Amino acid sequence: MTDREAQIEALWIYEISTEKVLRRAVKKGFITQAEADEFSEKLFEQLDTKKIPGFLPSPLGEKMRADQVNVNSYVSMTEIAKEKKSSSPGYLIQSWMRSNATIEYLRIWEKIYNPRFQEAACDELIHTVKTTGTTLTPSLWISTTQAMGMRTSRGKGGGTTAHPEIATMFQAWLFPEVMLDLIQCYRMIQH
Repeated sequence: MTDREAQIEALWIYEISTEKVLRRAVKKGFITQAEADEFSEKLFEQLDTKKIPGFLPSPLGEKMRADQVNVNSYVSMTEIAKEKKSSSPGYLIQSWMRSNATIEYLRIWEKIYNPRFQEAACDELIHTVKTTGTTLTPSLWISTTQAMGMRTSRGKGGGTTAHPEIATMFQAWLFPEVMLDLIQCYRMIQH
C-alpha cells in the first residue's frame, strides 16, 4: 500500500467512525438528525489531518517501515462470514464469488492496484466457470489471475483475507445494513 493509499484509508476510517458516533447519538435521542448533519459538516470543515491516526506516519509506523516490518492490513472475510453463518463461512464466500458484479468488482480492483494481474486469464476463468459449472473459489481466483486483493491460508487460523475495499464489499453483500451505511456515508460526502 502506498503512503497516499494509507492516508486515504485513514481518512475513510476516521469519517466512518465519526458518522457511526453521530448516528448512534441520533438513535439514542441525544441529538436530532439535522444537528448530526450540521455537526458532521462542521467536523469536515475543521478537519485537521495531523490528528487522524494513520494519516501521517506515527513514530512506530516509521520504525516499522525502517525495520521493514510488514503489517497485514487485510481483513478476514472468513470472520465476517462467521458473523452471518458460523457453520460454513467458506460457502458464503464462494456464493459471493458467483455474482458477475463481484467478479467485475474484483477485476477492476486488481487492474487498478495490481500490475501483475492477468486479465486474459481472468477472461478465460470467467468463461470456464460459466460453461463448465466449475466453482470459483478464492484460491482458484488468486492462482489463475495472480490476484493480490485476496489471500488464502490453510490450517488452524487459516481462511480468506482481503484488502479492506474488497472485504467491505463482501460485508455489504452479506449485511444490508452495512450497504445502507456505505450509501449514506457516500451521500453525505457528495453533499
